[in-house]
Amino acid sequence: MNPDAPPSPRTVEEVPGHEALIGGLEVWPQLDPFAATVRWQLLQLGQLVQRSIDRVAAANGLSHAEVAVLAALKRFGPPFEASPSQLQGAHWVTLPGLAKPIARLEALGYVARRPNPGDRRAVIVQLTAEGHRKMTDIIENQAPPEYWAIARLDPQRRAALEAVLPDLLELLLASVPADPPDGQAGLETT
Repeated sequence: MNPDAPPSPRTVEEVPGHEALIGGLEVWPQLDPFAATVRWQLLQLGQLVQRSIDRVAAANGLSHAEVAVLAALKRFGPPFEASPSQLQGAHWVTLPGLAKPIARLEALGYVARRPNPGDRRAVIVQLTAEGHRKMTDIIENQAPPEYWAIARLDPQRRAALEAVLPDLLELLLASVPADPPDGQAGLETT
């Protein structure tokens, strides 16, 4: 078996944990089996990606949030800078949730803060040369397994994912409520 060959397609029945999903569908027969299966697989994928990113971050002495900030700044492109609000929008985190990672990255010399010329009360966070080197190393030399798994998909499966994932993401963004501004996600007040 060629380790570089893309994996052969599997049916959902072959995925570990499928029996538990089917048991749940028997208890709740009103659920759409396709929607439940896709949601379950997305949950598994999200958990795998989260653990993978956490491993890469820890190997570099960073947290998941710190790597996310560095990656966002890199993705913004030259001059590799953004306001905390722009970073928040790129990562679904609250502004208070960004303060600690940004402060630590600044202490490590990976980012620098400067006043925002458009609003002197706000700041701009910029990737430093050292931060740029760190993120480049992480991207080019430490790509996690999910990156390689996706990269190895055959052209037809890549095209299928490319066609459906943006639509699914758009539907979810439109239907999942935003977290309250105070960071109390999931807590309803009446």
